[in-house]
Amino acid sequence: MTSSSDMARLREIMPPHAGAGDESGASGDLSPLGLASLPSDYLEFMRIYGGGAVDDALVVAVPKSSSGVGVPPIDVFEMTSDARLTWDREMSADISLENSSKLLSWGLTSSSDILCWDVSLDDPDSWPVVVFNRGRASWGRYDCGMVKFLVGIFCREFDDIPIGEVSLWGNAGPRFLNWREEIRMFESGISPWTGRPIPSF
Repeated sequence: MTSSSDMARLREIMPPHAGAGDESGASGDLSPLGLASLPSDYLEFMRIYGGGAVDDALVVAVPKSSSGVGVPPIDVFEMTSDARLTWDREMSADISLENSSKLLSWGLTSSSDILCWDVSLDDPDSWPVVVFNRGRASWGRYDCGMVKFLVGIFCREFDDIPIGEVSLWGNAGPRFLNWREEIRMFESGISPWTGRPIPSF
């Protein structure tokens, strides 16, 4: 669903910073989720960017964190639990989904929108993006991979904004910070998102 040109566009729109990416983060035991692999564009995103945040407004999870629950970086295991509970509470009649176990979450916005894949198909590269827009309390399906979805958000390529976090819609210069860099800046007394000293330091 996502081509190399989509990744090239994303890198142009949102250049990865020095030290971003996590080769080891692109792996992990997925057997508890009944999966053998993840989409190739997501694995490429992990290699180039790693887990982290876009403009402090959207978090991309790593496949599996060794840090423990609630400790950075957040992983798909933590996010998926919330996504499945949300579907069970507010399932959509407009989206064909066997049950909530077919959802795997890869991202979350500051507006509490949940970004998922529908993993019903055997080929991970065929998984569409499924989004719970918290503000609308509704689900939407987008027949593209996660990289093309992000490009579509930044370049306003959908008929309507899929997420409630409006700051990312049409954002021509989004900034990505790997979770390690965000922590490093914070621990040095600098706000990762403003570049200004943190008052408590």
